[in-house]
Amino acid sequence: MSDAQKATKEVAPKKEAGVPVKMDLEALSGQGTENITARDTRLPLLKILYSSSAVLDEDSAKYNENAKQGDIFNEITGSLYKAKEGVLAVPCHYNNTFNEWQDRGDSLGRPVAIHTDSSIMTKTTKGDDAKDRLPNGNYVEDTGNHFVQLLNENYEPIENALIPMKSTQKKKSKLWNSMIISRKIKGKNGLFVPPSWSQVYRLKATKESNSQNSWYGWTIEFDSVLDPSKSLDALQASKAFYESCKKQDIFSKVAFEEEGKAEVKNVSDSEATPF
Repeated sequence: MSDAQKATKEVAPKKEAGVPVKMDLEALSGQGTENITARDTRLPLLKILYSSSAVLDEDSAKYNENAKQGDIFNEITGSLYKAKEGVLAVPCHYNNTFNEWQDRGDSLGRPVAIHTDSSIMTKTTKGDDAKDRLPNGNYVEDTGNHFVQLLNENYEPIENALIPMKSTQKKKSKLWNSMIISRKIKGKNGLFVPPSWSQVYRLKATKESNSQNSWYGWTIEFDSVLDPSKSLDALQASKAFYESCKKQDIFSKVAFEEEGKAEVKNVSDSEATPF
């Protein structure tokens, strides 16, 4: 054994048998991510899986053997929520936009433009495919954007996401907004509408149809208003996400590429088909 090895052996700390090495990860929270800012992250879309979703394709790298058509899926984190059980969601922020898309094949994978003024619709006409077409050939979708904080069954925050509701689901968006603003609880000065980021809803998916087609759509059920004495972590996380959505260009973070891919699906089960 060399002199260096002997010296190392002499100064190396001894580990007592059966005693685990202790490290306080909580105290080290954030290390390694000091230079990651909001511009370096992506906000995932929470969407309903259709028959042509890559997650359901056994030949795809994204295949998930536990997923089924109609389940709710987060493309970025891989989180899967079963259609019938659903997931708890806190609506933290809302925007109504008019997203301009190119046809698939020519698409950049995200909207060409995100319009906030509804007057853009006055420049469109119905195409042969019933889409609202601009003179340049692009189509515009009236979209309700719900930015949500997802909770587990213990009402603990787990992840943020965007749920875009358009076409057949736009009426669900309006219903959800109506539920939010009509919710009242009693305070020291009487009844008041609590912040949307304090309200919890259970989102599920169910099969819908008309005389021509069938598809999966959202169902929205009120669950509760978060109690600060029991769910402070969830309230703080939801409020922080709300403030983040208000302060920054939140749409620049959205993983719209997955929304563009979702457009490539069977017409018979596509929510993009206007009814």
